[in-house]
Amino acid sequence: MADDDLPPPETRGVWYHCGSANLLPDQGAVYSGPMATYCVWHRPMAIYAEGVNRTFFVYGGAGNRPTISFYDHDSGRWAYPVVIGENPDGDAHRNPTLHIDEEGYLYMFWGAHGHQTHVHRSVRPYEITQWEERAEVEPDGGTSYPQPWMLRDGEIFVSYRKAPGWRFRTSTDGARTWSEPTDICAFGMNAAARGTAEFSIYGVTVAEDGEYPRRLHFAWSRLGGGTPEEVESKHLWGRRYNVYYAYTDDGGRTWRRSDGTAYELPIAEDEAEQLWDSGTHGVWLKDIQLDSAGNPYILFLDAEVETFHAWWKVARMTEAGWEIVGVTESDHMYDAGCLMMLADDDIRIWGPSRDLQPHEDGGEIEEWRSSDGGATWALGRQLTSGSQWSHNHVKPVMGHRRGPGDVRAIWSYGDSRRPPETTDVRLYYIGDGMDQGREIPFPPGPEADG
Repeated sequence: MADDDLPPPETRGVWYHCGSANLLPDQGAVYSGPMATYCVWHRPMAIYAEGVNRTFFVYGGAGNRPTISFYDHDSGRWAYPVVIGENPDGDAHRNPTLHIDEEGYLYMFWGAHGHQTHVHRSVRPYEITQWEERAEVEPDGGTSYPQPWMLRDGEIFVSYRKAPGWRFRTSTDGARTWSEPTDICAFGMNAAARGTAEFSIYGVTVAEDGEYPRRLHFAWSRLGGGTPEEVESKHLWGRRYNVYYAYTDDGGRTWRRSDGTAYELPIAEDEAEQLWDSGTHGVWLKDIQLDSAGNPYILFLDAEVETFHAWWKVARMTEAGWEIVGVTESDHMYDAGCLMMLADDDIRIWGPSRDLQPHEDGGEIEEWRSSDGGATWALGRQLTSGSQWSHNHVKPVMGHRRGPGDVRAIWSYGDSRRPPETTDVRLYYIGDGMDQGREIPFPPGPEADG
């Protein structure tokens, strides 16, 4: 099918490419391809709503338009997607994130990546066809990767990147107004790589559910570093360093190390709890999830920036402290999978660890399983096979364990080469009772009931 003969943009995803330094042979960009569910820092993108037995999800549509749909578990119906705005370019870093408050109102945060984060709220609970604009997160913009959660009763908490680090704001009036910002961490100046610019922080967060206040876990790495000669050689393109950790159990008022000791804010690099030293490699965080006791698990890739070869690892909390466990290998640091915490003795990783388009991000989705709390891992099954293009950016449905399990994760599928044979990007999903992932079967046109 030619690109000009494709279905409507809202039923497809954005194709995007980034990076021109340190390219490998026959590679047109450092990473490229299907980015509807990109990137790791956009979370949550899919949430199970128990009150209506629906899974809502957001993504970047073709043309990079912020888009939302849902799956109704009672009827087995996928809703026709609704576009709520327009981004000025095809930058998939502007993809949306999703929040659902206690009354069922839906919120979409979108349009950032160094710019303003727009916020829209559904006019009615659990309904996607009508939206109203709410207050932008920062009056002067400069934000990236908004990650919204509900940590205290009636209070929306959203953390995001803004120089010089990672910060948060809260709202108690449905995003009509936002509190003054609090900087969680700020790692100072990166003189070698960026002159007078600050380090960039890349963070992933996850919140507990249940009674308030809810604990939120935060893992992050930093961009930048190295000698001026290394930076000039461009072999450090996009390299992130180390893995750091903090948590809050009072809605962001206090942040602590894993042993409970409190940080002084903003957290400085020499004060941060470091779980992993990347050494001469780079670190690409992929997911953070919790077991039934609320212990965090962090999925990340330890990769060579010269070759893109990546080693998949899990950081897990044990009684003796943090332990780093190896899982598998793949050929690109932008291979992006997720942790599936089905039970304490059934933890899985779903990710494109099987190479498909050599030295390009994405591939065939494999399942890696642990039955001993993440201490050891073994290959389970192939969630995709025989694919023409690449699968990537697997996103778990937050709260999926409370639901029927027929939709547990979504991801993007398309050509990862640049230039691609096609920029067509489709969305896939998988749930219980499915041997392999399937393309989401959106209806052929809008439906009156939304």
